[in-house]
Amino acid sequence: MAETEATREGKGLKDNPRTQLWWCNLLHVFNDGYLTSLALLLPFLAADLGLNYTQSGLIKTASSIAISFAQIPAGIVAEKVGEILVLGLGTAWFGLSYVAMLLAAGYPLALLIAFSAGAGGGAYHPVGTALIANVFPPARAGSAIGTLNFFGDVGKVVFPAAMGMLVVAVGWRWSFAVQGALGVVMSLCYLIFFRHQIVARLRHIPRAKQDSNTQSRARRRSLRDHLAGWGIRKPRQFALYTTIGFVDVAVRTAATAFLGFILIDNGVEDAALGWLMSLTFLGGAAGKLLCGMVVDRWSSRFTILVTEVLMILGCFALPSVPVGWPMLFFLPLFGFVLNGTSSVIYIGLAPTFTREQRSRGYALYYTTNFFSVALAPFAFGLVGDSFGLDSIFFGAGLIMAISMPLVLFVRDEAHRTT
Repeated sequence: MAETEATREGKGLKDNPRTQLWWCNLLHVFNDGYLTSLALLLPFLAADLGLNYTQSGLIKTASSIAISFAQIPAGIVAEKVGEILVLGLGTAWFGLSYVAMLLAAGYPLALLIAFSAGAGGGAYHPVGTALIANVFPPARAGSAIGTLNFFGDVGKVVFPAAMGMLVVAVGWRWSFAVQGALGVVMSLCYLIFFRHQIVARLRHIPRAKQDSNTQSRARRRSLRDHLAGWGIRKPRQFALYTTIGFVDVAVRTAATAFLGFILIDNGVEDAALGWLMSLTFLGGAAGKLLCGMVVDRWSSRFTILVTEVLMILGCFALPSVPVGWPMLFFLPLFGFVLNGTSSVIYIGLAPTFTREQRSRGYALYYTTNFFSVALAPFAFGLVGDSFGLDSIFFGAGLIMAISMPLVLFVRDEAHRTT
């Protein structure tokens, strides 16, 4: 039955999964690029609208909260109408919201538009990851998800660099609008390219509803043990990956949020700050790609242990790394271990879900992730205000170290099963 649905819903997706992968890579570049460019353009927006730090932070928080709340509905809708349609429309909505920043004459409207952008941005991560996990065979899914994860960091490097030059020339409103318009055009091209698959899936909805109604009782009974219908067939492993991922994301978010502060505190000049942070993101992109590849050969548990131990050591070492060649050598390696674990977790999660409900399963996981993203800067900021800037990184490493025993319970063979 699964093969029949795949044939109806997406002719060519399983036959040529690389095509879908490269389209999803491009979508990932835009989605993660949008998220990172918001942080870069925020100071310009704040200066123009006369915002204080709290108001500026709320714009970023509004976007993150909208992403968190949008991911589960996006995953559920994707099961009904297909991942391709949700991915295309979600990214288009994200882009249109950025175009609407042209109208942001005051703080309330800017805050509302940021929330709207997050609502569109919530679609990509759970639905895109589930789609790639579905179209690739298990033996190749690890490398594919690692590649997908890598291209998100490409967006994090390219978009801030491009917006940094554009904002000087045209201002923050047109910088938002230009990147938003490009995303809308790219999303429309994606939807047009896969128009036959979209139509086939939409035609399949009435029959899918009929099958669901005739089997509703049996289905409800079978899903009772799968976390109330979320399609989680390995609840303990899902809980482990989710907990490890929550801590990993919190540490990574805190480290990147306060990286610029610690670099300046260590003596880095303002002119060098941007490209040193880009160097860290480049290392992170390499970590996501390579760790996703090696997990096909190594165990998930071993790979996570290695990256997390090195992350802990990196957090402890960062405050004392001297400026110069040591810093140039250290930052890409720190970025590598800071981001590498995420690919391993995404790959390990895939077999914890039933194939038909991976979108909502990933949505549940990514929702906890983005709550961690929203909370970590505030929580670690309080630590820094109370005990000093260095304590942020010492505290992040300590929290990661405390959670390390959980990794020992991860099943090594999880990413090889279906």
